[in-house]
Amino acid sequence: MEVKAGAARSLDSSTRSIMNRRPGCDANSLRGRRGRTGWGSRPCRSTRFEDLASTFADECGIVNNREVEIIVDVLTNPASGFVDRKLAKNLASIQVRELDTEEHIRPVAAYLRELGATREQIRRMMVVHPPVCVYDVEDHLRPLVAYLGEVGVGDVVEVLTSRPSLLGLRSDKNLTKIVEWLQADGYSKEEIVEYLRKSL
Repeated sequence: MEVKAGAARSLDSSTRSIMNRRPGCDANSLRGRRGRTGWGSRPCRSTRFEDLASTFADECGIVNNREVEIIVDVLTNPASGFVDRKLAKNLASIQVRELDTEEHIRPVAAYLRELGATREQIRRMMVVHPPVCVYDVEDHLRPLVAYLGEVGVGDVVEVLTSRPSLLGLRSDKNLTKIVEWLQADGYSKEEIVEYLRKSL
């Protein structure tokens, strides 16, 4: 899934309401809240837009609030105008009621850094393919990366950066079927890697 290029519309009330929610922090965790306020270094779980924006900036290199607004809208608004209607049904299965700094953004960013992704590469993956922000690392991303390695993809981060839509495939389902079809059709390992890099 890729965000519609040049989409221009006002965010609806469901998205705007997310921007005004209070953090999910108690008094103790608030004292150690991480952010630009200088309150400490311990992260505080939050769904407030200002905290989402701060986390996206700190962890993912996404400093443009408009890009953050679009990501939040795509992931939380069933009627998002930034998604092609043909893809909306598939997107609905991974949308969340609230985007969360600690449940969603930080774990994914940390894993991508673990793979060696730079802030700009992480930014591109998340801006082009917002659902990556809510994918489970152990259930979705780690198996996907392992399978791409098995198929013969050398620099997985480079391939995912150039083709972020690959992040939406599952190693145990659609990606396996694509690779098996290519193998049955006589594609070499190098040709399969090139197909994944440019055609999906």
